[in-house]
Amino acid sequence: MSATVEQADKIIEDSALAEEDLLDELEDEEIPHSIREARLSQLKKMSADFKQMKEQEHGKYTEIVEEKAFLDMTTSVDRCVVHFFHPDFRRCGIMHDHLALLSEKHFGTKFAKISVDKAKFFVAKLKIQVLPAVFCFVKGVVVDRIIGFDELGNSDSFPTSVLEQRLISNGVIAGKQKTKSASNSILGPKKLGSDDSSDDDN
Repeated sequence: MSATVEQADKIIEDSALAEEDLLDELEDEEIPHSIREARLSQLKKMSADFKQMKEQEHGKYTEIVEEKAFLDMTTSVDRCVVHFFHPDFRRCGIMHDHLALLSEKHFGTKFAKISVDKAKFFVAKLKIQVLPAVFCFVKGVVVDRIIGFDELGNSDSFPTSVLEQRLISNGVIAGKQKTKSASNSILGPKKLGSDDSSDDDN
């Protein structure tokens, strides 16, 4: 389900108006009744889904303050991206900026961050040794992890679109993939403990 925050809000707040617009569009007698009914049902379901997502704070890059909340989110939301960060690491701050932008653009995916100091159990369980560490979950399963900046060009000034394409490639956000992601190389993704992807400021 691909939508920006603005598009989702319009469907949630103006679902009745959107339904009227769709009915006007479907007045064409050449469109079969079954198709009209299907499109109306789809619109109503989308409105209900977006409303539920808004209650879960989709469209915002939020901070998780306890490990139970992290577990609840990753098991209750279909698609989510979680950034394990440390407030003193410069590169974590850079990753915050990119994820905040993407959270507004991809309403269908939940974006969040959690301090490693508040997630010691999961840091150990997920074997996080290098920051920033971004984990992508689909239906509670880790489908990808981005450790450091190595796979994003190994530069502090990488464009948001590079991260966006990586997230599209692993299916955690919807969209059209324009280029081949580094994660799809024949060598596969880099390992978590790669020393050369560590933050320079720790």
